[in-house]
Amino acid sequence: MASKHIFISAGELSGDIHGGNLVAAIRKKQPETSISAIGGDNMSSAGATLLYHIRETSFMGFAEVVRHLPFIYKLWKKTLRHIDRTKPDLVVLIDYPGFNLRLAKAITKRNIPVVYYISPQVWAWHQSRVKKIKKYTRLVLCILPFEENWLKSRGVNARFVGHPLIDQVAKIREINPGSESIKPENATPFIGLFPGSRRQEVQRHLPVMLKVVHRLKESYPDLHVAVSIAPDIDISAYEKENSRAWIHWLRDQNHRIIQSAGLLIMSSGTATLEATLFQTPLLVIYRLSNVSYLMGRLLVKVPFISVANLIANKKGITELIQHDATVENIVNEAKALLSNSEYREQMVQFLSMVTGKLGESGASDRAAEMILKFL
Repeated sequence: MASKHIFISAGELSGDIHGGNLVAAIRKKQPETSISAIGGDNMSSAGATLLYHIRETSFMGFAEVVRHLPFIYKLWKKTLRHIDRTKPDLVVLIDYPGFNLRLAKAITKRNIPVVYYISPQVWAWHQSRVKKIKKYTRLVLCILPFEENWLKSRGVNARFVGHPLIDQVAKIREINPGSESIKPENATPFIGLFPGSRRQEVQRHLPVMLKVVHRLKESYPDLHVAVSIAPDIDISAYEKENSRAWIHWLRDQNHRIIQSAGLLIMSSGTATLEATLFQTPLLVIYRLSNVSYLMGRLLVKVPFISVANLIANKKGITELIQHDATVENIVNEAKALLSNSEYREQMVQFLSMVTGKLGESGASDRAAEMILKFL
């Protein structure tokens, strides 16, 4: 039998992480399958040949997308030329809906089946997109428990496969059951800062986060801080300006920071769910450009931005968004989580309850199995 070819499109870091696990699972089940992709280092190291790297495709917000339109057009044209030249047997889309839903339409016109893995969060905003998902995909593989019924009720062929982060966290706990803590010996407390995986997120979040920890240092003299730096993000200017022995700048060490810290201050994103699975207390902040924020307010249909709160359908994690994400508000919430043991324990119980709702391990394997059925 001739080897089959799959094209995968994932435009940002979280998609690349899940895509890497998926590629590895596909190659394990059918090693002869060739895979080309828009992705990053995770997908590349798992065996995919990259057409574009996510460091070029990861931007956020209405204003930023408008500014990148010439590049998006170039990406679009090159992707379609690649599809026409290689004629994949199947296309798998991972999140990144602004680009991927347009791609789904173009692929369907070419009579190539489309599977969406990690559904765009159409239940949260831009609900009109569900019509496109129904029309241009053969199957949607969901990783959040409430998505399957939501999509099915709107005529989409959807299946909940579980969350791939559960496997990652289990693997990390197996390899490193906490013996490699990066917490400095006398750090009381130890806080992790997660400003985001995109340049724009870091620019909007990191200066505020650094002001917060400088303020906290006044109340907690033995405080140490670890700043999580995403791949391909240059933070040298911040590092130079905030060169202190108690501030540690760590690249690609998310899990070790999450496991070691007593508190995390995070921008909204996949890392907040990792913190949930490790049951590390956290607070979430998020800032956008004013244009993107106003557009978002018109389109967003859910009461929360963090996944844990959405899964629980109640607020267990404090979210400070846009004008509420002030140094004062963040400092007050951080102090409450550091100093009020009852408040802290309530959060740990909340994170434990959410973890229980996320399904069993093996999500990437189940997704790979369903995807390979199309071949």
